[in-house]
Amino acid sequence: MDHVSRSLGGHEVVSELVLGLQRGQVLGLLGVNGAGKSTTLAMISGALRPDRGQVRINGVDLYEQPSLARAAVGWLPERAPLWAELTVIEHLQASARLRGLDRQTLRKRVDGLLERLQLASMSRRLVGVLSQGQRQRVGLACALLHEPPLLVLDEPGNGLDPVQSAQLRELIRERAASGCGVILSTHLLPEVTAICDRVAILHQGLLRHDAPLDDGHGRMRLTLATPVDASRIANLPPVAEVIAEAPGIYRVRLRENADAPALSRAVVEAGLSLAELQVTSGSLDRAFMDIATRSERMAQA
Repeated sequence: MDHVSRSLGGHEVVSELVLGLQRGQVLGLLGVNGAGKSTTLAMISGALRPDRGQVRINGVDLYEQPSLARAAVGWLPERAPLWAELTVIEHLQASARLRGLDRQTLRKRVDGLLERLQLASMSRRLVGVLSQGQRQRVGLACALLHEPPLLVLDEPGNGLDPVQSAQLRELIRERAASGCGVILSTHLLPEVTAICDRVAILHQGLLRHDAPLDDGHGRMRLTLATPVDASRIANLPPVAEVIAEAPGIYRVRLRENADAPALSRAVVEAGLSLAELQVTSGSLDRAFMDIATRSERMAQA
């Protein structure tokens, strides 16, 4: 995603979002309700066109070649659109035909996913009488039928019991190991820490955090009395990565051999007005809570 923005109902719910994903990587997309997660996933899947910016897969603009979405993306929305009047196996067969699978491949994929997702025993049941967890597994099977290189999952654990959740984690890691990129949106932080390689946090439509999950080295929060463009921070010698959290507030990751004093000196030497420098924890829950509550604290100040 390259500087993607989208408004709904006259309100900009995603703003200038820049986000990338490598093959085999599992990205956890976090944020409170209304942060813009579902809108972001809908744009990545090709279901919603951005107002500005581009969504590219392997360098190809998704909206210049919309057929690419059908071929390259497997999407499980939060509420999977299922045909209630069909049986489970009829639903998967119809979905496979819509994907253009030939008869032999269709049979093999449908049978394999019925078994893999423990749907074989209910293959003759109507989708409309299934439980939420069972419907979720049918939706996931539909997303996987054409073996897409990109899997987009919006709250995939809804309605799953602990055993099924563990099986879902195993399946996601299997897909990643085969070279599939996975974007996973969830409210469950333990789910993210269990399966994700990287975490992005959205808040009020803005990207506030994007880093490897296990990367706790050199995490700093830099506050300037006078806000500047984040590019000026990024050009400082000790800085490896910077994300602007709010005007004058920047989340910084230092280079391997840099430390807080080196960053402080670099800020002063660059003529920037240093107000505060804090060492932050690499803990995901602390980062999430800090970002989620920052706007409230600023509004009360």
